[in-house]
Parts: sequence; structure tokens; C-alpha cells
Amino acid sequence: MRSFRNVAVSALAILLFSACNGKYNIQGTVDAFGYEDCSMSLVEFSATGVVVIDTCTVRHSTFQMNGHADSIRFVMLCKDGAPVLPMYLERGKTAVTISPTEMRVSGTRQNDLLYSFLDAKNEIDNRFDEMMQKNLQLVQADAVDFNEIQVVRDSLSAIIRECEDLIATFILDNSDERAAFGVFSMLLGPSDQISPLVKRILDSAPDDFLVNPTVAGYVSRIGYQR
Repeated sequence: MRSFRNVAVSALAILLFSACNGKYNIQGTVDAFGYEDCSMSLVEFSATGVVVIDTCTVRHSTFQMNGHADSIRFVMLCKDGAPVLPMYLERGKTAVTISPTEMRVSGTRQNDLLYSFLDAKNEIDNRFDEMMQKNLQLVQADAVDFNEIQVVRDSLSAIIRECEDLIATFILDNSDERAAFGVFSMLLGPSDQISPLVKRILDSAPDDFLVNPTVAGYVSRIGYQR
């Protein structure tokens, strides 16, 4: 009798753990002007429409959301309906930081992967912006140095190639992770013209990547074939 009771208690504990493990817990910290008392929402955008998954209000520079996570979903965290940052809704504890110097989501696998990529891309973007500013200054100078302008423009082209390599490498190296599909979806637009970067990724991606609903829908729409 005691053995049966022990088994029953163990089974109940496993069920309770599984139920808790299927929940998301988002803890947000805001150190930026204009967020207090604003509505924060998790919004999923898809070809079939827009779904608001959860909402809360910023109080005393913090916000919190809790709920069930039956699957991993790529969503936008929005402030009063306006997108603020991308993230994955997945089970476990997720920390969101919003400040003038940092926008970050961490604590779960897909968000950690996504933001490791975004950190690297932001560093490249910053170098590109600095070089663009230098190019503008050279063009507007009284004495135009065309040789120096060419050097700067060559640097800009190299930075663009570096960024494209980063995107392609991240997606292809993580082709079995949801974070890769999120980054890929950011590359897609309404046009039926495929960009060289997207074609490069599709040409090199494994077959499993192409059957993902996001990718398969895009491939079907543009008529892509290997």
C-alpha cells in the first residue's frame, strides 16, 4: 500500500512539474522615458493575421507576464501597439531589459541565440553608420578627396559583405533552431523578387529548413526552386 502511495505521489509530482515547466514567465525592467503606465503586449504577426497573446501595464518601471507556452512562438513585444523588440515566447523565465543603451531579451535558449546574433549585428551596424557619416563629411568638404572617398566606399562595401556573411552563417549554422527562422523572416518583404542574400541562404540550407511553414510559404509565393 505504501509503495503504491509513493508511486502515486511521484507521478503527481511529475505532472505538476510538467505543468509548471509548460509556462512562460516574463520579467521586464524599463529604464527609459515614456513607458510608465503604458500597455505592453506580445503580438504574433503571420500571413493569416495578427494575434495579441498577452498584455500588461508598466508599473514602477517593471512589467510581468505569465501564461502557458504550448509551443515556441516568434513575437514582437509592443508598447501601446507599436513594436519595440523581437523575442521568442517559450517556456521558462525570460528577462526583458529596455533602456536607452540596451534592448535585450535573455534567459531562454531561443532568445539567447537571437540576441547573441543581434549583438554581433549591432556592432557591424554601428561601424557602418560611422563610415556613412565619414563618407558624408568627405562629400560635403570644401576640398573633395576622391581617393579617400573611394577608400571609405570600399570599406562600406566590405562591411555590407561582413553583415551578409554574419546573417547567412547564423541561419545556416542554426538551421534546426527557431531563432534561425526568426532571423530569416526579418529578411523577407512583400516583393516577389528574391534578394541575393536570401537566395544564397535557400541554396545552401538543408531540406528540413525549406519545409518550415515560414520558409515554405515564402518559397511557394516567389516560386523558388533549387
